[in-house]
Amino acid sequence: DDLAEAGEEVSEFDWVVVDTALDVVSGMAAALGESFAELWKVFEKTILRYAGSTEGLERATAVGVIAECINGMGPAVTPFTSTLLKVLLHRLSDEDPQTKSNAAYAVGRLVQHSNSTAEITKEFPTILTRLEACLQQNVSRLQDNATGCLSRMILKHRDSVPIKEVLPALVGILPLKNDYEENDPLYRMICQLCKCAPG
Repeated sequence: DDLAEAGEEVSEFDWVVVDTALDVVSGMAAALGESFAELWKVFEKTILRYAGSTEGLERATAVGVIAECINGMGPAVTPFTSTLLKVLLHRLSDEDPQTKSNAAYAVGRLVQHSNSTAEITKEFPTILTRLEACLQQNVSRLQDNATGCLSRMILKHRDSVPIKEVLPALVGILPLKNDYEENDPLYRMICQLCKCAPG
């Protein structure tokens, strides 16, 4: 028992070190912007490994870091679109709500920043199906991040989203309850649709 407890303490300590390192990576992405893309090549393998962990906390943290890195890199994320999309689509149906929530946020940011238009819009039906499930689960910040993701999809590629089907589901869960940052893409999307409305 003592050995088992000692092992748990060591692994907890190990995770604190990894968690701190991941925070540093997020901070570097925010500080360096597009030039972080070169460093992403260094960190990518390790972060993606944690994104595939058997531990929910590790997956959630790693996917959150991926989102921050995408946001930091901006358009420079484009060459990594294929790899990131594959991982994030998988995590959009994760059993852990926080991982799923972070994946919805990350997918939205990837849609917003990547210039691999054909590659991304090809996956819109899959993303929409998985987001629909997210919108029905009032846990964590899942609904808010799913709303933000949908809003970013409409803002960037409106013609690839079935607006008439999507909009009622969105309106049905408003207002956002936890993550008010996602109000920004939501309101910008609503304004865009109003400007584009006929008459």
